[in-house]
Amino acid sequence: PPKCEQCPVRDLCLGRSRGTAEILPVKAPKKARRVEERTVFLLLREGRVALRRRPDTGLLAGLWEFPSQDGAMDEAAAGASVAAWGLEPRVWNKKLAAKHIFTHVEWHMTGYTLEVAGDGPADFVWADAGALSDRAVPSAFGRYYTEAAARLKEE
Repeated sequence: PPKCEQCPVRDLCLGRSRGTAEILPVKAPKKARRVEERTVFLLLREGRVALRRRPDTGLLAGLWEFPSQDGAMDEAAAGASVAAWGLEPRVWNKKLAAKHIFTHVEWHMTGYTLEVAGDGPADFVWADAGALSDRAVPSAFGRYYTEAAARLKEE
């Protein structure tokens, strides 16, 4: 409880004069987290998985990620994205949902694991199991990392 009798500013205190000193300070309510939908692609080709570096600014800046796009895509839209990267979908293996909570943002992720042919964009790095473990892939992609590592081990 506050010690109003001993306080040097008691005569100026609004909390004391209003009878609200007991409940001060009042914490502001936490702001709700923004939810972002993302689609993550585990693109497998000849025992390797596609990775790319995230932008130098913003969330998870400069770290490696599996290629991803804004929005929750169905298989048709996901296939169109893969084709737009210059890749040919060969086998659709698995659909994986995951969620990751950051301080201010919550990612709801839809992921597709598929085998592809082609090189893809210049910023794609095709990593084997060793190269994957050598790169800093954020824990936000943990479910996809585990799946990719398991797939590469099978090769």
